[in-house]
Order: sequence, then C-alpha cells, then structure tokens
Amino acid sequence: MERMVNVLDNIQIVLCNTSHPGNIGSAARAMKTMGLFNLTLVDPIVMPDDHSLALSSNAKDVVLNAKIVSGLKNAISESHLVIGMSGRKREFSSRLQNPREIMPEIFAAINSNMRVSIVFGNEQNGLSIEQLQECNRQVTIPGNPEYFSLNLAQAVQIICYEIYSNFNPNLEHLKNPVEKVNQHDIHYLLQNFTELFALTDFLKNKNPERTIGRIHRILHKADLEREDADLLHGILNKTKNALKKL
Repeated sequence: MERMVNVLDNIQIVLCNTSHPGNIGSAARAMKTMGLFNLTLVDPIVMPDDHSLALSSNAKDVVLNAKIVSGLKNAISESHLVIGMSGRKREFSSRLQNPREIMPEIFAAINSNMRVSIVFGNEQNGLSIEQLQECNRQVTIPGNPEYFSLNLAQAVQIICYEIYSNFNPNLEHLKNPVEKVNQHDIHYLLQNFTELFALTDFLKNKNPERTIGRIHRILHKADLEREDADLLHGILNKTKNALKKL
C-alpha cells in the first residue's frame, strides 16, 4: 500500500558517525511510530545490518531506504533549517532551545515546503564542534542535570514525538465507539428503581418525588453509556427477584 505524502516528509533525521547498528534500527522505529520516514546516515562507523532490521521491528522500510552519505554538508545541502541536537555546554549555548520551543519554526518551514534536518551525533561523543557549526539551530532535551544520559534512539523518539504531537494530536483512532443512553433509557432505569423501592421500605419517611428526582439528576450527571445502563438493570433485576423470593 502506497504511503500518503504529507508535510512531515520535508523532515529528515540525520545520524552522524553511528557506531552501533542496533541504534540505527531503534532510531528508525522511533521515527516511524511518529510518522517520519526520511533517515540519513552520515559516515556511519558501522553499516545497517540484520541487527538494525531486527531492532527496527516494523520500520524495516526506514532502514532499507536510509541514505548513506559522506560528510554532513552533503546530507543537509538542500535543507533550510538544520537543527543540531546536543546536550553539551557549547560556546553558543545562550541560543539553546528545547524541542517544544523549536516546533513553531519547524512547522513554519515544512508548511512552506522547506526542508528541515534534525542532526544527531555519535553515541559516545555527540556532535563535534565542526558538525554543530554546520547547523543553524541548536536544540537540547532538558533533563536531570545530575544525571542526564539518553541513548540515541531515546533522543530521536523525544524529538519525533514533539513533532507528531503538534502535527496530529488526535487520539480518536484509539477510542472504542461508545453508545450513550437516551432519555427512554433513563426513564426505564427510573422505573426499575421505583419498582425496587416498592419492594423495600427505602422510601419510608422520605419524599418519594424528591428522592426519585434526585436519582434522575444523578443518572443525568453520570453521562451513562449503554453498557452502564445494562449493568444497572442487571443489578436492579437480580435484587428485585431476590426480594420477591423472601
């Protein structure tokens, strides 16, 4: 099935000097779960292999279609916005942004059909000073300053999540269809409650109209689903039948 093209296709994730094939697969999986498919590998120390494909799970297509280039300049030559991901203190750290802060600029770019590259460095050393100088923005993922140690795929997942949550925050596809009760159902429940009360002395020394009215309001506030109503009917009917046998 052919995948629909959308503005997220203007974004590429760039991994520089990757030293572990599993990280390539894990990063690909992180990308695809958030609707990103364009992966570029710059001078990988190890090439994608079976381990990469295994850890990519159902994102093998991202790994297999990854571009492999020599030099970061070649990877970002067509990009307008180039974001270097770095958690280290650098000379120009006063211009640091977090992922959420950079989102408006990313979406302004891709909605204008401009290319965006998000660049990650080597697992051990991150981006070099020379690689960061090729980027026109620097973004860091905030974390505990006493212990902040994200692996590569985790960092890719976080930035990809921020992108997708701004692109499509709709969760309707995960929700089960729900049938709400109507007014007929509410009145039927009230009738069942009334029949139960008639078998007990619950309404003794009470104002019947006021009590039934209060239950009516409770049922409205409960915003019942059809399954909720069926459960209440089951409880009421069992209770009535048990009382009739006494």
